[in-house]
Amino acid sequence: MKNSIVPRFATCTIEHCGKPAVRALSCAHCESHLCAKHQSRQFHRCPSISEANDDEVEELISRIDKSELVQIASTLNEGKHCTFRPGKHVGDGAIMGCPNYHAWIDFDDGEKWLVRIPRSDFSSIPATLVEYFVSSEYATLKFLETTKVPAPRAFGFGFLSDPANHVGVNYLLMQALPGNPYDSSIATGNQRNRVLRQFAGILVEISNHPFKKAGSLLLDRNGAFEVAAVASHRFITLGRYGPFRTDADYFATIADQHLDLIADGQLYHTYPKEAFLFYQLLRQHNHELCSNTSGNAFFLKQVNDKGDHLLVDEEHNIVGIIDWQFARTVPACEAFGPSLLTADFQTLYSRNAGVTEADRELFRALQDLQRADLATYASSSELVRRFHIGFARGLSRDDVCEMVAGVLRLSSPRAQDMDMNLWFSQEWANDQGDSCYAQIEDLEHSSAHEAFP
Repeated sequence: MKNSIVPRFATCTIEHCGKPAVRALSCAHCESHLCAKHQSRQFHRCPSISEANDDEVEELISRIDKSELVQIASTLNEGKHCTFRPGKHVGDGAIMGCPNYHAWIDFDDGEKWLVRIPRSDFSSIPATLVEYFVSSEYATLKFLETTKVPAPRAFGFGFLSDPANHVGVNYLLMQALPGNPYDSSIATGNQRNRVLRQFAGILVEISNHPFKKAGSLLLDRNGAFEVAAVASHRFITLGRYGPFRTDADYFATIADQHLDLIADGQLYHTYPKEAFLFYQLLRQHNHELCSNTSGNAFFLKQVNDKGDHLLVDEEHNIVGIIDWQFARTVPACEAFGPSLLTADFQTLYSRNAGVTEADRELFRALQDLQRADLATYASSSELVRRFHIGFARGLSRDDVCEMVAGVLRLSSPRAQDMDMNLWFSQEWANDQGDSCYAQIEDLEHSSAHEAFP
């Protein structure tokens, strides 16, 4: 898609501007979508997003027709009586994430369901894409019911745009699983290894259910599973794309979409040059991402797999896997290779690239399960992990330089001591013939007042 018309989630609402709004940074307080220039404090002085959470949740709950929702839940559960209970969004026991608010459905017999409601604060995310998230997660959970993967059962969903939905919001009803989110930072070494060894068994189960395309699951009109377009990603800054029949097309399209959005001012507006070169570098190494393929077979993956997607009991037995909203079928190197679960977050945003001890433990666990084919992926290059982690909000220019150096080091150990300022200057000079060069230069000049921390 590079160099064609770039789709927008929204256009800057500042009068007479007309430029694309930066994705995922719309302001709920003043209800504005802002471009790279107008994100600056010189033009925008509203409180931070976190300060608006209380008002957002209060407004969201007020729009839910609770009696309608509990009636639907009761009907789906053999007429059992139930009540609606709001979920906490701050403090201990909070269950609200970045994209979703959660509440409880309590049945009189003790059974509990979870209501997953996409957050509705003023956002640039298209309503059709939000509904796609809901339908794809529902289909994914229904598929997982046919496997041995310990995922919650899905019972029903509704779209805000559906005239027959009187609940007042988009929603997904699912089983509430026991256990607590796994936290590797407070687990002992034995507990971490115990979790990884159980997770190896889950990966083996996932490997028993290959797909022919990369994409997100949906249910067709006949109730059959189909692989359709990818439902964005965990940062919700990409639109739908795909599906794909080859690993190469899958990785190349993700890189190209980032390059287009960066040049258009919709992503990484505070360091567009560095971000562009990062994804260009990954695009150039596409062949390495696809070097250990599995005959273009694809496998389901929970892509926001930082560890808290695993629910464990007191003995660190995995009792459930949650948060399948952005799940997709992916190449084997991504499904079974180094992931966020096995990442070392002390080095992930640095140039100290390479497999971790947790990667090696997963490798050993898969070998013990007689799956040397999957173990090969677990101990391979972490380039795919770096490809998908991207840039988190709030990174400084030094952080960005370190991450690019990490990708370079995966290709050449000599990059460990590379002068990144020199590398950026040389690579950018080489890009003068690229059609995106002038766009990014203009972005740099228009936001020159926004210095790196």
